[in-house]
Amino acid sequence: MTFGLGEEDFDFNAGVVHIPRQLRWDSKGRPYFCLPKGGKTRDAPLSPNLAKGVQDHLRRFPSVAYTLPWRNPEPPTTELEARQRKPITVRLILSTSHGNRINPSMWNKRSWRPTLAAAGLLKAIGEKVATHGGRVRRYPVYELSRADMFHVLRHTYANTQLEAGESLVSVSEWLGHASPQTTLKHYAHFMPGAGKRGLAKCRRSPPTTPERSTVIGAALGCCGRCGRTRWGQCRALPVPGHAPASVLDRWQTWPRPGPWFNKGRVPHGRRAGPCPNRRPTGGR
Repeated sequence: MTFGLGEEDFDFNAGVVHIPRQLRWDSKGRPYFCLPKGGKTRDAPLSPNLAKGVQDHLRRFPSVAYTLPWRNPEPPTTELEARQRKPITVRLILSTSHGNRINPSMWNKRSWRPTLAAAGLLKAIGEKVATHGGRVRRYPVYELSRADMFHVLRHTYANTQLEAGESLVSVSEWLGHASPQTTLKHYAHFMPGAGKRGLAKCRRSPPTTPERSTVIGAALGCCGRCGRTRWGQCRALPVPGHAPASVLDRWQTWPRPGPWFNKGRVPHGRRAGPCPNRRPTGGR
């Protein structure tokens, strides 16, 4: 996917890099563009350091425009195939020293593995001699190790994010996995601090619980001692105006409304005594 990134895929203002395609090569050595791994596009966060590095790279090595077929390099035989394989032009940010497209397989052999060997991470086990146009070239042969291929950088990124405490769902989306279960299956052992963070949460002092009367009052619109609604003139919620005394008297002696009225916030059938905070009311 890295070799298929175009200059237009970077949104430096939003701090996001769009991943809409990848550069592939078929068995005959023909390049073409197609969807990224998993068959879907995605976005990934662009850190300030990485954004600065990309901008510096583009100033030193300007992007190069390439036009390649989409999905399949074979010549189309029908009108539908012609539409599906219509070539697209992308200004690739990575190219060879001769301005050509980068073949991932050749780059892995000629650039990536020699770099690992120079760092002492890979061993040379032999030498290969090749003749090109009358010139003899010798290439070192390195030990085969899938763990040391260029694809390992993808795993390094996922491991770093999870060890830093990033959300499993976010990492799964950035990697293009079908579901977070796939990410969990491959990278669960790189989440050592997850349990410790949960225990730290549990060790915190519990929040203070408000009094029951305060909770009931907030639900009914009064002080909670009488269960009277706002038009019942509870002093805790000074509402202008007074209800008739006959209404207040009936409210004090009647059972409180059942769940059909207050959605079950107050037990049905309980009687309320006079509210100690009730304002004096007179008949109208």
